[in-house]
Amino acid sequence: MRATLPKSHLRGSERLAFTRSLIGYQSVAWIFIAVVVVIASFVGRGATLLAAILSALLWDYYFEKPLHTFYIESVEDQLLFVIYLIIAIVLCQITAKNRRQERAERERKERAEALQRLTREVTEAAGLDDMLTRAVRQTASVFKAPVALLLPSASGHLSPHPSSGFEVTEGEARVAAWASENGLTAGKFTADFPNASAIYLPLRVYGEKLGVVGLRLGHPSPPAIHQRNLLDAFAEQIAMAIHRYQMQEVSEKAKVLAESERLSKTLLNSISHEIRTPLTVIQSAADYMAESPKADFSPSQRAMITEVQEAAKRLNRLVGEVLDTTRLESGHVKPKIEPCEVTDLVQMAEDQTRKELAQHKVTIEIAPDLPPVAMDFELMLHSLANLLSNAAFHTPPGTEVQLVAKMEDGALLLIVADGGPGIPSECLPHLFEKFYRAPAARTGGTGLGLSIVKGFVEAQGGRVTAENRATGGAAFAIRLPLQQTAASVVETNSSAMSPTEKEPG
Repeated sequence: MRATLPKSHLRGSERLAFTRSLIGYQSVAWIFIAVVVVIASFVGRGATLLAAILSALLWDYYFEKPLHTFYIESVEDQLLFVIYLIIAIVLCQITAKNRRQERAERERKERAEALQRLTREVTEAAGLDDMLTRAVRQTASVFKAPVALLLPSASGHLSPHPSSGFEVTEGEARVAAWASENGLTAGKFTADFPNASAIYLPLRVYGEKLGVVGLRLGHPSPPAIHQRNLLDAFAEQIAMAIHRYQMQEVSEKAKVLAESERLSKTLLNSISHEIRTPLTVIQSAADYMAESPKADFSPSQRAMITEVQEAAKRLNRLVGEVLDTTRLESGHVKPKIEPCEVTDLVQMAEDQTRKELAQHKVTIEIAPDLPPVAMDFELMLHSLANLLSNAAFHTPPGTEVQLVAKMEDGALLLIVADGGPGIPSECLPHLFEKFYRAPAARTGGTGLGLSIVKGFVEAQGGRVTAENRATGGAAFAIRLPLQQTAASVVETNSSAMSPTEKEPG
């Protein structure tokens, strides 16, 4: 018995046969390809490929002879079927590629807009705290997640900023500290501390640790690559903003400090000059009364005159130190280098400090045949006398003070050593700092003397050092390199003379 098909099936076949006879089965293939292209505009590559294969099979089954089979008789139709599949697959790939490019372009645009909004927010902030609050708010808005910002405190530990959107527990704080210390992202969705409830990104600029930003992402899957890139970009922008605000604060403080220092120098310079004039009058009057042969003063009155003389000298020395410090800091010290006899330098320094060293045992050692050394005699005399006064001031009466002058390794070495209590080790690195005084130092003095010595010596290309002696006491050494020998100085001065000034040969 011959099987009969249902009427509905017959009606469908008749409609397909009518369509085939009307436009041709090859045209139907192109219609199917157009349908596949339309489908590819709305779905992904996998669904488009499935639609292409199904449409090819439908075309073969309903429109290709023999009908209702998947067999293709002619070679021409077989070739057409293969071409159909190839075109459908290629169109599928091209459409998918275009969709990927569109998605990537959209993601780039969204990233650029998000970064632009963040940049605008942090730029318009009124201060560091306002900037941090805006940055946290903008990050939370973009990533749809609570954000915590942790910044280093004065003790070095990370502390949450008040604008943080969630509380950082002790365990989470350890994860954030690890991320900050190692400069790596840690926490949720990472290989380091994946059980944490948030992901923590370090805020670093030029290797400087500025803090950590944490996000408590709600979705269970890791963020996509474009989201992760955007998150890294946000962290970098926030770090740059923090660094910029910190640099602005440092710059403003430096400006204020520089202006304050300039005003203080001007004031000190002005006051010093104003003090020196009446001080000179007081000292001259006291010297006149002390040396006047006609004056009939009682012993107590003469003692008072002596006190006035000593006080005037002390004030004069103080004013001189302030003025010398001002000259050094303003760059007005211009050494006049010329060949000088070391013996004369040592003798004049001893003469200037003889009264201060009256209660000390002074030993002077000058190496024989010392050549003339190129130096600024006045600056070096001031420096050497200052070291001798310093030794007299900081050592008990009866203490030995040694002054040694010799050549060593092509340099003039001047050593002022004493047998006093020495210098505390913690004070050695700060001795030549301005206004520095050791905790156990005697009252009196300004703390400027050694800094002036350092400035005067370094202005001539030398250096001054201090150390404790193995036998007890302290030793200050001035090392002045032989910049030029006396002969070369004379030759230089001679060559600078005009022909009429030179002596006849």
